[in-house]
Amino acid sequence: MLNQIIFNFLKSSANLLSCDATKLQNDKESKMPKSLTLILIFCCHIFVRLQGIETLSVPVSYEGRFLPADPYAKKWLFEIHHRSSLKSENLTAFHAESPSAFEFIWQLNFQGHKPWDKAPLFWIRTAEVKELLDLPLKQDRFDYATLIHSIYEDTKSSWIVMQKLLVYHYLKSYQDPANYGGRTTLELSQLSPGLWLSLNGQNLILLEASEAAPWKRLNPGLLIEENIDLRVAPREQSALDDLQELIATLSRFSQLLGTTLPNELSYSKAFNGLKAQGLPPKQISTALDQQHPIRSRLQAAGTLLKTLPGKLTEGEWYSLHALQIKVYDPATNDLQPISNFTLYSDEVFHRLRELYTSLKHTAEQKDDQDKAAHSKVTNELMQLLADNYKTIENKAYKQAAGKQLIYPSENQLAAETLYSNFPFIMVCIGGYALALIALILGYSLNNKGVTTVGASFLMLSFFLHGFLLAIRSYILGRPPVSNMFETLLYVPWIAVLTGLLLWTKYRHTLLMAAGATVSLALLVLLQITHIDSSFTNVQAVLDSQYWLIIHVLLVVGSYGIFILGGVLGHYYLGGLAWHGKETKNLKFVSQFILQSMYLGVALLVPGTLLGGVWAAESWGRFWDWDPKESWAFISICVYLIWIHAYRFNKISHFGLAIGSVIGLLTISFTWYGVNYVLGTGLHSYGFGHGGEGYYYLYLIAEILFLNLVSLRWTIACEDRQ
Repeated sequence: MLNQIIFNFLKSSANLLSCDATKLQNDKESKMPKSLTLILIFCCHIFVRLQGIETLSVPVSYEGRFLPADPYAKKWLFEIHHRSSLKSENLTAFHAESPSAFEFIWQLNFQGHKPWDKAPLFWIRTAEVKELLDLPLKQDRFDYATLIHSIYEDTKSSWIVMQKLLVYHYLKSYQDPANYGGRTTLELSQLSPGLWLSLNGQNLILLEASEAAPWKRLNPGLLIEENIDLRVAPREQSALDDLQELIATLSRFSQLLGTTLPNELSYSKAFNGLKAQGLPPKQISTALDQQHPIRSRLQAAGTLLKTLPGKLTEGEWYSLHALQIKVYDPATNDLQPISNFTLYSDEVFHRLRELYTSLKHTAEQKDDQDKAAHSKVTNELMQLLADNYKTIENKAYKQAAGKQLIYPSENQLAAETLYSNFPFIMVCIGGYALALIALILGYSLNNKGVTTVGASFLMLSFFLHGFLLAIRSYILGRPPVSNMFETLLYVPWIAVLTGLLLWTKYRHTLLMAAGATVSLALLVLLQITHIDSSFTNVQAVLDSQYWLIIHVLLVVGSYGIFILGGVLGHYYLGGLAWHGKETKNLKFVSQFILQSMYLGVALLVPGTLLGGVWAAESWGRFWDWDPKESWAFISICVYLIWIHAYRFNKISHFGLAIGSVIGLLTISFTWYGVNYVLGTGLHSYGFGHGGEGYYYLYLIAEILFLNLVSLRWTIACEDRQ
């Protein structure tokens, strides 16, 4: 199995615990105390042993990060296939022996895309895109050949795709604030450089077509749209953005040509042409360097599995295919293998090239002997890369403005491999579900034994949840609150923590049950919406450990407390509707709601104000009524209004519970709605799309719930009178 090739057993726990203390202390990537780092490493080791996972720290450069080979392969596959492994029923179509993402990408890297042109690799999210491409609506994954036919070859669907994209991006560009003068002749470079459109009266006309497919099929002067209204907002934004991303993905896939490097063929052709002209070696060398710069050739060698750290440019890594590059040698007046361009020794570099050459000969794997040879050489190459990476781990590769970027340590790579292989979230979901069931049963039956079982499950899940957050923080070297996925992990943990803290004071089972409810609901939501869970570098505007801790942790932490209060509000209102009156337990619950409001406001108000200080530092102004700022202010006002109304006896416990649910609606929009529904403002680093349908259903359900409860309470009050 090729997944065993990239893995090896972690160091023994004794070695990990006795690792050099100075090295840990100087690990600048991790901001954690040394003792916590040791605990995390030890826990990783235990989990890996329990899972039977083997790990080999072979980092791959991808999207600005250096991540282990196996998590890299899963992330790459998930981005286009929406699964981190292949389906068992599709193994034949993918010419695969196992569902391993790494095995598939390794073969794809050496054989190119053609063997998989008819494999159902590409996932399409929206029905609108399927309709535009005339694809079956019930099918989710499609092969490269089918998509290429629909987008580039089929006359009907190809024209629809181009026309929709041209109109959409023209309106978007025209209405962009950067188009100050309202120019009507625009280049749609976001689609393809050289693609120009203009208005002829009210008709949208193509002025100049691009040389890239499929645009090169269009003729200048072609009518794109009649009677276009420049004031209308672009329609079908989400679907057309998805379509454009699909086209870009297909383009990148088409460039995977295995060991064939078009740039090197051009270089060799240019050399032969210059040599045939009888030019002197110095002139040939100069001409080749100008026409084919070595850095561009290294970059063009491949986009998959960039495992070779370059020394020409800081932090730039190259594909294994770069090992076959040849350069002109004036001394011999011929092409010779490229000299060492990596951070590794010349001896290691030459051995890597020998192994790569062997892999090229066995890449097709036509019989068992070829497969065995390929597997053996791959194993040796990966081991060689892993062993030599230790020479550069924890070293800075880029420094600027008092900050530095550092290669991750071997322990961080091992932790990320563990994270990608162990189903932390699913185990937490199972634990919280069992805890909730046991706590509700124990509360309903007044059975302390069952309640204790529920509390035990809750604590175990809570600690595993906390370990999940800690390991993510350790890998990234920052608090895990910089994107929607991370906040969806952090918020429920805070809710459980708050529930447990309140329980230590009030000793009421519903507090633990409410915390379990919040975590269970949000983690299930995390799973069914398939939000990208991969590790990403923090956005430049968020690149501050200090402000991430004192602003983002406070604000996002308040969401967890408010959601806990909202769930308690639902418990109260549901109990009130069921009993028709306020019971003793419901009176207790109302006090828990009030305490959650106090705690949430105590975090949200200073967190928002500190955000203003950070905004003044980053953007030059304290407050600008940005949508995120505005909705944070609205949320604060909503909770303060309900708190004051209750404290001044203007509302009862029933009104307080209603307020907790209404407050929850405002928090949900502040957290999710601003980024995913509005999608405007300076807080663009949090923008995204997806899950809007679930959110609208939630809003409708809450409105119906509040109306039904209010009606039931009104009837109950009238009956008592």
